[in-house]
Amino acid sequence: MRTLIAGVLVSLLVQLPARAQESKGLPDVSSTFRGILALPVPLGNPLYGDVAETIGRLGATVQFPLVSKKSQAFGLGAGFDMTWAGLNERALAPVVTSGDIRRTAYYGRVVYEAYTSKRTFYELSAKLGAASYIYSCSTCGASQESGLLWGLGAGYFLHASDNLAFGLTLGFERAALRLNASDLGLENLPGRREVAESRDYQDLVFGLVFSTRLRKAPDAGRGW
Repeated sequence: MRTLIAGVLVSLLVQLPARAQESKGLPDVSSTFRGILALPVPLGNPLYGDVAETIGRLGATVQFPLVSKKSQAFGLGAGFDMTWAGLNERALAPVVTSGDIRRTAYYGRVVYEAYTSKRTFYELSAKLGAASYIYSCSTCGASQESGLLWGLGAGYFLHASDNLAFGLTLGFERAALRLNASDLGLENLPGRREVAESRDYQDLVFGLVFSTRLRKAPDAGRGW
């Protein structure tokens, strides 16, 4: 038993310098610009899920590390995105024939990033901002409302080059607004007793992201 314990300790001591060297060789976290293609899925909003069909979301963010340590950093960022959803003609027939709901959002982000290897890194983030919903249809008129937006997210990225990486993200968002029949210019929703959503807008968001460093690539080429 003593021999086994001694062997394990020796093995750990041998591996420590190698791990420390590996950590030193990891890239540093830098300022980045990111483009986002995402699909929000309504979560706990049955009325919205019935009357609207989400098309997708486009967005962009920029972020800067503030507190860095080796290959990890806490940073701040800002972003903008727009989401499109089409009205379900069958769900609202015969009152509304066509239309859409557009959401625009501006927000700030707090981000933690860390490299797991020379080519891969992950991020954890929280956002806070404002969202505006614009309802456009034959009965809607110029209906628009705005409210507080917050969310949490995580992502994993793989570098294609020194400055360009692609990743998958998963997030949760909630806006302090609720769908109401009056937003669509209606007194009630066809075939339903409810005239308003019981919860604020909330989404589970799946995204594809490209991330590019805001700096020149090393002259020596790839760092791996």
